[in-house]
Amino acid sequence: MTRPIRGSQVTPPIPNNVQTECICVPKVYDFVLLTEDINTTIPLPAKHPAGCPTTVTDITCTLITEQFFPITCVSNGVCTILDRRPINIDGVNAALVKLRQDIPVDVTFTGTDDYGNPVTCTIPLTVPFVRQVVLCFPPEFTNDNLICRIIGGDCVITTPPAVCGIPFPASVGIELTICKEIQVIAAVKLEVLAKFCSPRAPIEIPVTSVCPPTLFPQQCDFFPQPNCDCESSFNSTNAAVPTSVGVVVNGLTISAGTASLVGNVCNGCAEINTNINFTFTDTDGIPPNNSFTFTANSFTTETCTFLLGVGTQVVTGQGTVVTALGDTIPVAYTLTLVDAGAVDSYVLILASVTPGLFAAVATSIDIGNTIIIRDCTAFPTPTT
Repeated sequence: MTRPIRGSQVTPPIPNNVQTECICVPKVYDFVLLTEDINTTIPLPAKHPAGCPTTVTDITCTLITEQFFPITCVSNGVCTILDRRPINIDGVNAALVKLRQDIPVDVTFTGTDDYGNPVTCTIPLTVPFVRQVVLCFPPEFTNDNLICRIIGGDCVITTPPAVCGIPFPASVGIELTICKEIQVIAAVKLEVLAKFCSPRAPIEIPVTSVCPPTLFPQQCDFFPQPNCDCESSFNSTNAAVPTSVGVVVNGLTISAGTASLVGNVCNGCAEINTNINFTFTDTDGIPPNNSFTFTANSFTTETCTFLLGVGTQVVTGQGTVVTALGDTIPVAYTLTLVDAGAVDSYVLILASVTPGLFAAVATSIDIGNTIIIRDCTAFPTPTT
C-alpha cells in the first residue's frame, strides 16, 4: 500500500545568486584634465564664402565645447599621435606621447557688403595645437584608443579691425584658453561577481493638480539684518582737556588740549549706519605731540540699558588711529555712551591690536546735553 500525497507539489524558486560572470567593457587606462593657453594666427579661405562682408567692422569667435557629463566616445577636438616613446615615472612604465589636436572654433565677421548693407557670416575653423603629455599608453594602442574632448574655455580675437572697418582679412589672430580632457580607453573582458537584474514594478502616476505650489523662495540668512537694541547720535566738539574731558595717552595724563567725539551708532536702528570719530589735539607745548585721530571701521557688539530715565549704550569693534607723526595703527575700541539729560557722558577706550603700540582713554567730565540714545523697536523673540 502507498500513502496518498496530500496537497500539491511546491515549485522551488529560481536562484539568482551572485556568481562569476565574464563581461566585455571599455576599460579606462588613463584619464587626465589639462588647461591650455594658445595664441596663434589662423589663415582664412582665399575666397571668402558668399554673404560675408567686404568691409569688416567686427570679428568675434566662439569655442566649440562639450559638457563634461555625459562622458561619451564622441570627440570635438581630434587628437593625432605624432610620436611616442617610453618614459619611467616613479618606477612605472608610461609613455611620453606627442599629440596634435585640431580645436574647432567659429569665427564671425560683421560689416557691410559692396552696397553698404549690413551683413554677417560665420566661418568654421580649426586651430592646430601640439603638446606632449605623459599617459598610460601601452605599445599596442593606436589613435583608436585615444579620446580628446574640449569641455570648457574661451576664445578671443587678438586682431580686431579698426573702427572704420578693414577689407576682409587673409588671417585672424586667436587666443584660446581651453580645458581639455584626454582618455585612453580599450575594450577588455573582465570577470566580475554579479547577478542578473530583474525588472521593477511600474510606478503609479500620481494625481496632479493645475495649481502651482504655494511656496515662497527661501530667504537668505544674511538679509534682512536684525535691528540694533538702541540707536544714538552724539556731537561733543572742542571740549577742553582736562576740565571737560580727561585724556590719557600711552599712560601719560594730558594737561591741556581739546577733544571732539562726533558720530552715530546704529542710526535708523541698523548696524551699518555706524560712524564714530574722535579727535584729540594736544596743546600743552611739551614734546612729544600726543595728538591723534580715531575712526571706527567695524561694529562688533552692542548692549543697551534704560533705567530711571537714563540710557546707556556700550559698543565695541575695530578702528584706526592716526598719530601726530602720521603712523596708522589698528586698534580695538570700547565706547560707552550715557544719555542722562543735561549731564551726558562718554568713555572711549582704545588699545592697539599689536600690544604696546598705542593705548588711550578719554573720559568725559562735563559735556552737557550732547548725546541722544533711543530704544529700537524690534519684533519679539519667538518662544518654543
